[in-house]
Amino acid sequence: MKSTPLLFALSVSIAPLAASAQTCPVQTAEEAAAEVRSSFNAWLQAVEHRDLEKTMAIFSSTLRFQYQGVPDFGYDHLLAIYQADFSRPDAPIWRPNIENTIASPTLVTLFGEWTLMPAKGGDAITHNRGVDVFQREADCVWRVVASLNYSDKRSVAVDSQDRRSPAEVKHDNLQPGRAGAIARVNRQQ
Repeated sequence: MKSTPLLFALSVSIAPLAASAQTCPVQTAEEAAAEVRSSFNAWLQAVEHRDLEKTMAIFSSTLRFQYQGVPDFGYDHLLAIYQADFSRPDAPIWRPNIENTIASPTLVTLFGEWTLMPAKGGDAITHNRGVDVFQREADCVWRVVASLNYSDKRSVAVDSQDRRSPAEVKHDNLQPGRAGAIARVNRQQ
């Protein structure tokens, strides 16, 4: 048969691909959750030390990031955000409080509250709620494939007649000379 050399050539060219593909060991839901929590704690350290490579290692290249009121974005845009933040020594930092973990052998979801804190300490700037979905990728590493985030409006006192966002209210309260008083500004729509 004339197809034998072609099949041989094809099998030789595919063999390295098959050898590089990993079969991930089976994990229980508890093992998956523990591995994700360990990865998440390593990520927290990376953010604290402004290590961009290790910070981004937890995110899938196919990441879908959603934030209330902002168009969805992916890995490249999130990378640009971290680059900009890490280049500013005074950039505020998000601090998480993971409230719940739901895990299966194939998916782990972290639910939490995120607090934006000034770099030099002080009162919280704003609070968000978030859900991060981790999936084990082909290299057997758990990564965030989806992140859904929204403002926690209950966490900031807002006058019902005030048209500013909770973040704007909190920001204005942190301005020098305000003595902690909420300045009311009604904006025309």
